[in-house]
Amino acid sequence: MRPLALAIGLGALSAPASAEGLDLTPAQRAAFGAEIRALLLDEPQIVARALRGADPYAEEIRSDLDLIGAHADRLFNSDLLLGRTGPVAFAVFTPPKSPLRAALDDFATSRDLRIALHDPARSGTLMQALTLDRVPSYVFPEVMVRGDVPTVVLDRYLE
Repeated sequence: MRPLALAIGLGALSAPASAEGLDLTPAQRAAFGAEIRALLLDEPQIVARALRGADPYAEEIRSDLDLIGAHADRLFNSDLLLGRTGPVAFAVFTPPKSPLRAALDDFATSRDLRIALHDPARSGTLMQALTLDRVPSYVFPEVMVRGDVPTVVLDRYLE
């Protein structure tokens, strides 16, 4: 879709434009058009976003981000940290004695990061505040994931 969106955006720029309200000379209009063209070539997602319209999940995303921000101190600072070194990359709600703990500890160690482990039995209030209703649930700085996620997919959330 990117090439199509870029082509539409560039096509719109090549069409005669009235530049009403900008009061530009023909040379200034050409320079302005060149700047916009360069911007769209560098960042074609601008056109894609404009063509896509409003995100139907924007409100839910904003709500999740607000919840993560409001509870970040508790989420990413835990008494139980998986991995050996590195920054805390995300939090997970799963029982400390679950098989998932060992897999996540290996995952964290192999990537030099830490994972904040929260026991759902002791962190029910935090889970409820975050509207998490499944175990396991993962909380990254910019997204919450309810339910099991294979470790292979976790890498995508870390990108």
